[in-house]
Amino acid sequence: MRIEEHPLLTKSFAELIPLIKAITPKAKDWQHRRALKLSTEQRYHHYVFWYANNMVKAFSRLNHVILYVKDFPKGYLKQGVTMYDWIQYHYHVYILTIYGLYDIALNLTNCVFPLGLDKKTVNQSTVEDNLLVKSTGVSMSLGTLRKATSQVGTQRHSLIHRGDVLELDELRALSIICMDTKFTTEYPKSYGKCKYPPDAIKFLFQLDIGELTDKMSSEISSLENNVINLFDELLPVYDSRASILKTSQDNSSK
Repeated sequence: MRIEEHPLLTKSFAELIPLIKAITPKAKDWQHRRALKLSTEQRYHHYVFWYANNMVKAFSRLNHVILYVKDFPKGYLKQGVTMYDWIQYHYHVYILTIYGLYDIALNLTNCVFPLGLDKKTVNQSTVEDNLLVKSTGVSMSLGTLRKATSQVGTQRHSLIHRGDVLELDELRALSIICMDTKFTTEYPKSYGKCKYPPDAIKFLFQLDIGELTDKMSSEISSLENNVINLFDELLPVYDSRASILKTSQDNSSK
């Protein structure tokens, strides 16, 4: 099962379909429809879907990084962007996205239970260590995801707090050749003619780039399995809460 097919996502979306239809801009009272107030039940499903979908979008970004890494638009060379610059930039996005998965998971858990925490107070101690959460398998799943994402913590902190660019050991030779290409392209009189045409560089390092993307694909798959396990643990909590809200809504409408 892929994460976008998980019942936690599909069920919460299905609950929003009547609301989506209600705000479709067909009638003259479109402005009124835009200001439509959500009921407690609708608000619950909306925020559960919001954060569950944020997780889906995060994995989409991770998989898109692999596509970008494999395909360097050589037209960027004229703008001073080398193949290594291109790969390095997208690898930065990869690291930052992985590190953010745990935060998304905490916010989703806050909504599913719901704990009623303000976004600023959502963290490990208030969510993962919450007694209500710890009484379920959700806490253990959160802990597993936290440990998995924390492995990129050092790289993330170096990038964010010190501005250190992340070096890719698999492509160290590529970084040297691209540096040569950049200087010989921008300053041919001082550094001579470029010895490595873009197509030749891409061919030369195709296997190295393939090894890097294979490693990334494996990491993404493992992380996705962790999140699916979390969704599995959250689903019965969501179903129970949704049932309570529906009963309450039905009784209030009688």
